[in-house]
Amino acid sequence: MQKVVIIGGGPAGRLIVHALHKSTQDFDVTLIKDEEINANRCAVPYGISDKKPVEKFCISNTLVTDFGAKLVIDYVESIDKDEQSVTTATGQKFVYDYLVLATGSQPFIPPIPNIDLKNIVNVRSKSDMEQMREFAQHYKKCVIVGGGYIGIEVAVVMKQLGIETTVVEMQPHVLLMTMDDDFAEAIEAHIVDKCVRVINNTQVTAFAGQDGNVSGVVLDNGDILPADFVIVSVGVKPNIALAEKTGIATSRLGIVTNEYLETTAKNIYASGDCAEKKSFITGNPSMGEFGTNAVFMSKVVAANILGKKTTFPGIINANASSAFDYTFGSAGLIAKAADREELDYVVGESDVMDMYPMMDGVNMIKTKLVFDKKTRKLIGGSVLRKGHCSAGNVDFISFAIQMGATIEDIIKYQYATHPELAAKPSDNTYMFAAQDAQKKL
Repeated sequence: MQKVVIIGGGPAGRLIVHALHKSTQDFDVTLIKDEEINANRCAVPYGISDKKPVEKFCISNTLVTDFGAKLVIDYVESIDKDEQSVTTATGQKFVYDYLVLATGSQPFIPPIPNIDLKNIVNVRSKSDMEQMREFAQHYKKCVIVGGGYIGIEVAVVMKQLGIETTVVEMQPHVLLMTMDDDFAEAIEAHIVDKCVRVINNTQVTAFAGQDGNVSGVVLDNGDILPADFVIVSVGVKPNIALAEKTGIATSRLGIVTNEYLETTAKNIYASGDCAEKKSFITGNPSMGEFGTNAVFMSKVVAANILGKKTTFPGIINANASSAFDYTFGSAGLIAKAADREELDYVVGESDVMDMYPMMDGVNMIKTKLVFDKKTRKLIGGSVLRKGHCSAGNVDFISFAIQMGATIEDIIKYQYATHPELAAKPSDNTYMFAAQDAQKKL
């Protein structure tokens, strides 16, 4: 019986447990994680409200133990590559035939003076969520440092709970890591209309304190924003310390792997946030700290442990989020990302009704599709709309990229229509965007 040790309790590690459990082969699987209970990272903002118990926003350990794996709550201190074993902080030793590094990521803590004051919290763990719940129940003024997806999601929840909320973002607009400027500006205007204050082009230079608690946020223009509590959400960095200590190759984007997600050490794989990722479109190293990427990568790791030689094609980074009335998302390379990659591309845009025009409550779907000029293949896209359908729109874009769809393929694709559920038969948001790109070529 082959021994598999997995370090990490996030979606990457759990997926491998489930995949090996479904196999007809016999495995002795041990999963080691250093958190007693893992929060569902993406759901932490929505666990700030006390309408549901904290446990609803956490991952049950039965998702490991009910699938044939032994669960160990401990911290892995070292890996012996020659002996093929790991040793934990409590002195436990586990021998492996295959080892999977699924150590995830950790919040980036900016080197801001007084960041260790009380009432300053990140958005990551169960304890973070519990602290934010406590703050929301007892305080009135919140400052959020960072205007990415998580920061904006937290801002929306805080405002809905009656908290005076300010977002400080160093970029010209919020959400610029995943959205092109015009979409980001539209979303920002919407959250400002909902009375969330947004301060752009501004850095936090220090935190002011009183009696050990944060009392204000000092900005680079000298202003001080009063704050009862502060939430820092400025991104994450891969957990690579254990890999580095072991002599496994790493980069600033994570643990280096080959196309089979094997590290530079024999019989050791890496998956999820801790692993360096490559773009499906360019093959270049790419950021992509999404839970879905962890799942896609772990399917490949599990297949290779099962002896089914499988390569990972790279990440498309399909993502979606919401802010009050709007939902939005992107997949592949948005225009600014294509610029960074120095690609020759064309963008097709469309504004299409989400229902027949005579129906009540009609709204517009704004879509942008990015095509490679030479191959005419779709390489990216984004969507902005009201309602809760943006994830489905992003999924279409992601699948079209994965299948190598061209402008002509999308113009000819066949779709459904219904007065309450879709645009009128002659209209389609993707088709119109592809036609716009074709005209520009």
